[in-house]
Parts: sequence; structure tokens; C-alpha cells
Amino acid sequence: MRRIIYPATRAVEHAQLIPGVRPVRLFPVLWPLWQVETEAELYEGQDFEIIDHFVVRAIGEAGIRDRAQLVGFLNLPAGVIDRCLAFLGLIGHVTVAGPTLDLTPLGRQSVQDGVRYVRTTSRQTILIERESGHPFPRAHYDNNVPVLDTPRIEEGQLGDRSRFLPVSTLAPFRPEVLAWLEQHPDRAGFNLPGQLRNLSNKGEREGYLPCYLIETADHRLLAYSNVAEDRDEFLEGLFARTSLEELIEAEGIADPATLWPKWLARSPAYGAGTLRQAPDGGWRVLLDPATFGGEVKVARVGSYQFSDHHFIQIWCTDPATRRRALLERALGIATLPKITTVDQLQDRIESLARSLETTVVSLAELRAHAQEAGAEARLRRLDELERASG
Repeated sequence: MRRIIYPATRAVEHAQLIPGVRPVRLFPVLWPLWQVETEAELYEGQDFEIIDHFVVRAIGEAGIRDRAQLVGFLNLPAGVIDRCLAFLGLIGHVTVAGPTLDLTPLGRQSVQDGVRYVRTTSRQTILIERESGHPFPRAHYDNNVPVLDTPRIEEGQLGDRSRFLPVSTLAPFRPEVLAWLEQHPDRAGFNLPGQLRNLSNKGEREGYLPCYLIETADHRLLAYSNVAEDRDEFLEGLFARTSLEELIEAEGIADPATLWPKWLARSPAYGAGTLRQAPDGGWRVLLDPATFGGEVKVARVGSYQFSDHHFIQIWCTDPATRRRALLERALGIATLPKITTVDQLQDRIESLARSLETTVVSLAELRAHAQEAGAEARLRRLDELERASG
């Protein structure tokens, strides 16, 4: 079953590395949107047939408006010219009124652009953010960005145990957004074809975009979704125009000095750890190197656990353990579908190394670690990435 989004710990890890930012709380939410079924006229650009091109150019550029004159000008059989005119009339490029010929606006545009535009009907789903009524940009139409039809999430769709809450809004659908989109000079930026006309609404239904919202110590809101490895800047821009910050403030901030001792007492996996507050105000549970390898995998080092929207980092002061965690987690990253080149993998490794406060590992070190662990599938994946990178 396809996961709706990556684990929440990855969003926190990224936010922790932003200079001058101290993440405080995380909220997994389902952001409301409209999925609008649309229909439009679409003008598809095709290569001209040679004679067709001569005919429209003769009419448009040479100013020939008479059928008999056109036959003589092109020195072609009248039957061939008649068949071309019939076809060009059928696709809306030429009008024939008795012996008089003319180009339609579509025909003139085709001559100008040097392509034969043919009108077709296109049906497409567009995404509209519900609170602001603003259309989503093209990046949100990627296959890696799932949009849910309902706020119900199956257990197998979660990358961890995050509980996603739907953000509610009473804002109605605003049909005028379609006219705005049709007139926009950069329709492609909203995943619509440039040669689009007469966009109409064939019905809308609710949808939900899974994302993580991270509140910072200075009350900013950072957004993360499957749109990119980095933050979702479109969603962050929306927050400034909504009442979401007030809703989050209404949740109230727990006292970490009280919250984490209680969490540790009821956590069998981490109960032997020691709580420490970092200089930046964040919290860690320190575990002995011997803890890792049994119930607690070494890949957990540097990751986060969550309670009441707050988070605590699983940590080990032993540099060798943290480096082993980097190797394990890097091999896992290499298997992700979005990682298709060695450079992409190396970028993720560099970010993770900063989070684990260790040095970057090379591809050769990764390969040696996979061989030692007998991880044949991961070795094959490293080979695939190297081949893809040339």
C-alpha cells in the first residue's frame, strides 16, 4: 500500500538544520482542497502536411482569396486544392464562401507559429486550496504527491504512527477561479496547457493533502509535504492568510520538563535512557551504545519520537555509533523511489551527517557496509544508482 507521506522525523530533522530556527511542535494535518473536474478546448500543435501548409501560407501571406487564383498560384490540380480546402475547413483553419477564401483566427495563428493547431476536448482535474480559493502550483500534481478523497487513512499508508487531523473550513468553492486561470499568462505554472480555451467546471469534490506543520519558537509555521525534499513554500504562504496559527496556539504548549519524564517512564524501548536538554532548548534521550542492535535499531539514532505534538531526539554520545547509524540510514535512503542518482543520494547523506554530528560517508563505505551486512538488495540498488549517474 502506498504511503501518503514520509515519516515525520524527516521533517523535524530538516527543520533542525535551518539556521536561526528552533522547531518546537509538529502537527500532522490533512490540508483541505477542491478537486475540480474541468473541460476545455485544447489546441494541439501538429506538423503541417506540405500542401496544406502551402495553401494556408498562400492565403495568409500572399493574400490570395480566390480559389481559381490559388490553383494557378500553386500550380496544383484543382481536385487536390479542393480536398485541402475541405480538410482545412473541417479543422477550422479556412472559410470558403463561394470562390472566396479566408483564414480563421485559428488559421492565422497556425500560419504565424508554423504549426497546425487542431482543436480537441480536454478533461482535467485541477486542485484548488479551499480556504483561500487559490489554485495549487504545478509541483503539487507530481505522482509522488498523493491527494486523498477522504480524511480516512489506512494503517499501511503511514510511514510511522503519526495521526493526521483534517483541517476544517466552511469556505465554499469559488467558481470565478476558473476564469482567472483561463486568463492567466502562465497557465502551465498551474498544470494547465497554454493553448486552452473555454475552461468550464464539470463538478468539484473535496480532497486532502497530507503535510506536516512545524511551529517554531518565534511562532513561525514551516510546511512539509511530498512536493519536495525541502519545505513546501506554497503552503507556508497560505498560512499567512488563514487563521491556522490561532488554531495551533489554541492547542497550548506542554511543559517539556514534565512531559518527557512521563513519556520516558512509559516507554519500554527507551526507559533506560537519560533525559538531557540541549543548549538550543530541544530535548534528547541519551542511550548507551549497547542499547542499539536489539529492540532499538541503530538507525533510530538521530531520529525523533513524538508526544502531545512535541518531539524528542534519540541520541548516543558515542561517535562510532552515530557513524554506524549514518551508514544504516543512508542505505535505506538509497532504496527510496525518489532517489534516482548518486548525487541525490549524496545530498541526503550530507544533510543526515550534519544532523548526526558526524562526517559524510562515501559510496565505497556504503558498499562495504552493505557487503558486511549481507544486504544484497541494497548492493544492487547502489549499482543501479551508479549506472544511472553515468
